[in-house]
Amino acid sequence: MKLISLLSHLLTAQPLISAAGFSLLPRDVAATAATDKPVIIMVPGAFHPATVYTKVIEELEKSGYDRSVAIPLPSVGELVSRQQDIEAVRSVLRETLWKGRDVVLVGNSYGGTVIGEAVKGYKDGQDIFLPPPIMAGYKTGKVLGLVFLAGYLPYISEVEHPETKQDIKKVSPKFFRFTDDGKVLWDGDMANEPPEVTFYNDLPKDEAKQWAARLQFSSYDALNATATYIPYTGDFKCTYVIGTKDNSIPEAFARTYINQPGANFTVRVGDWDHVSMLSHPDKIALLIREAAGETSFDHEL
Repeated sequence: MKLISLLSHLLTAQPLISAAGFSLLPRDVAATAATDKPVIIMVPGAFHPATVYTKVIEELEKSGYDRSVAIPLPSVGELVSRQQDIEAVRSVLRETLWKGRDVVLVGNSYGGTVIGEAVKGYKDGQDIFLPPPIMAGYKTGKVLGLVFLAGYLPYISEVEHPETKQDIKKVSPKFFRFTDDGKVLWDGDMANEPPEVTFYNDLPKDEAKQWAARLQFSSYDALNATATYIPYTGDFKCTYVIGTKDNSIPEAFARTYINQPGANFTVRVGDWDHVSMLSHPDKIALLIREAAGETSFDHEL
């Protein structure tokens, strides 16, 4: 009886609110299931607040996407493990699927690693947290796809052979700075590689400075953790988005993920920087809509 009561509560719970102020989960399950647009769950990269997605959420709303949520990473501004980041995403994902809504997940940079781990166990619409006998006849939602915006991802070999994974201190961009108390910062070479160059080089200078001022440290334990799952070898529809102006994950580096034996990506290339959600929110919204099952917008990029 306690389990039945818990599931009943989850299906009638108060709505969640996104970082941009949009309600994520309605109370009426029947109305939710009838909505044809999926919920979009978005995760920022290291150092960044969830509000980098506000413009994209607004663009999606114009196209009928009534539920979008940007999830703040616990490891931004706090010394926590990657598991806290994964659970922050998985809790929203789980509840959304329980509501009968399909989902597209979007991750920028390190956020790509987080969404990849968050979908572990959800292959082919499987929901490992919902006991089938209790909810017989009720359809949960499905994960329609993952969109990696300049995703910083684990390699297949690192998951198959964890002992081969290198410490992030050996492979990180030169502008990363590591402190003795477990923090990672972006200011390792402010003379040559400030955030206005590494993250926001496709934004107006004043706007780039404003976003640079909002950056916080990330947790070394979160960024350096070893991944346990690869979602892009066929379990899920995965899109990798490359920016030709990206100074953090240049195209050549991005293609080391794409060109791995066994990797299965739809690849989209645009003329933008690393944090493309800010510089080209309209284009990123089109790519998300494509991942949600709409007609390809590749010709509009």
